Amino acid sequence: MSNSESVEQAALSILETLISTPFEQCYPVGREFLALTTRHSIYAVRHQVEGLLYIGKSQNPKQRFTGGHKALVWCWLERYEPEDVRIIAYPLSYLQWAQLSLSLEGLIIQATEPPFNVKIPMRDS
Repeated sequence: MSNSESVEQAALSILETLISTPFEQCYPVGREFLALTTRHSIYAVRHQVEGLLYIGKSQNPKQRFTGGHKALVWCWLERYEPEDVRIIAYPLSYLQWAQLSLSLEGLIIQATEPPFNVKIPMRDS
């Protein structure tokens, strides 16, 4: 199996988790994001009905959201109810993060085309 095939398989596995995890098991939006992981992760902002709104990656998702995130501003501008929006994070090992995070994020975004990723360009962090 080539490296690109293994990255694609990893992306599909992560995407399956981001989509199939029950909404109630995702992290609620709040001021401090107390339960959100601090580990390197691929994450998604999900709407209870509309599904994936944004896909991203972060070395520390808790810090990323506590410091503000444009996807949440878009949720507010779209007038989504806060209880209808949650975050799910898929932690990556340091090795996965160092080698694959940008490729994984890109493949998942390409496969799902979340509406807020069109509004917010990808960044390397």
